[in-house]
Amino acid sequence: MQGVEFQGFAGDCTITGRITMFGERLTDFLNGQERFRLHKVEFQSLADGHQVPVDSVSVERDDLLAVVGTGPRGSEKQRVRLDETRMQLSIGPYMILGRLHSRPGQDPMQSVLQREPMIPLTSATIAYSVAGAIVARDVGTVIVNRLLVDWISATADEASLFPDIPLRSPYAMHLSKDFTGSAPL
Repeated sequence: MQGVEFQGFAGDCTITGRITMFGERLTDFLNGQERFRLHKVEFQSLADGHQVPVDSVSVERDDLLAVVGTGPRGSEKQRVRLDETRMQLSIGPYMILGRLHSRPGQDPMQSVLQREPMIPLTSATIAYSVAGAIVARDVGTVIVNRLLVDWISATADEASLFPDIPLRSPYAMHLSKDFTGSAPL
């Protein structure tokens, strides 16, 4: 059991604080818990930037869109070589670009759909707006709640991995993979 820095992203705010984590990796901890407690928390509104400090709060995993990966990385002895695919996605008010790791030869989109809810992307950038100002943060790992993703697609440099899927602007009407369930206009 150890306390680690927590940086989360919800639909209307960012969340910073400390989390008491059980296990070796934050991704595994988040996938193993539906609810967890944060301490020394500060919420920052995306709408106007105001901040609200809270001593302790219980958070449900389903309320988190993404979390910055912090804490230990797990045992070096258990690591295996994985393929990396550069992906971009939209989740709520956030745009994320990062590297998805999957087994060699596995379709990256299929890998996303078969995983537990929280999936890590490495060498990531997360962009969002706070009080009308764009914020872009480069982080080593961002853990995304795949169940809440609006859309996901390979980046242009990964087009050869998806020869039958047209790559489009993140702002296009018909996206590579739409997780919202709504029909295109």
